[in-house]
Amino acid sequence: MAITLEEALAAAAIGVEAATAESISVGIVVLDQRFVVLAAVRMENAYPSTVPVATGKAHTALNFGVPSAAIAAKVAAENKVALTLAEPRLLFVGGGEPVMRDGVVVGAVGVSGASEEMDCAICAVVSKALSNP
Repeated sequence: MAITLEEALAAAAIGVEAATAESISVGIVVLDQRFVVLAAVRMENAYPSTVPVATGKAHTALNFGVPSAAIAAKVAAENKVALTLAEPRLLFVGGGEPVMRDGVVVGAVGVSGASEEMDCAICAVVSKALSNP
């Protein structure tokens, strides 16, 4: 049930293809269920900050078990500050998705570098690839 390195790399490659098709450059991170990075890629023209931002989005999705955009919409601004002070790896913006297998969260994906809408769309493609390997 755990995400393998091969699955993480293949899913990240699918994300790169999706971003390339949209003419955007992003960073993509895949975390396992213990919050450990299995794969991290930064496309050639993506900003250097895309990988750490994508990691924060994935961390947030894995921590809460829901997309980072959903939790960002539900948590009040003052609570976001408090949560971030307690856990600095949390990032309350869209572009993070949990990876579900048989109803269990087994990891997460984060994407950064485009608009929030495009980050979410590419993230969903990568998460889907990992949910149904």
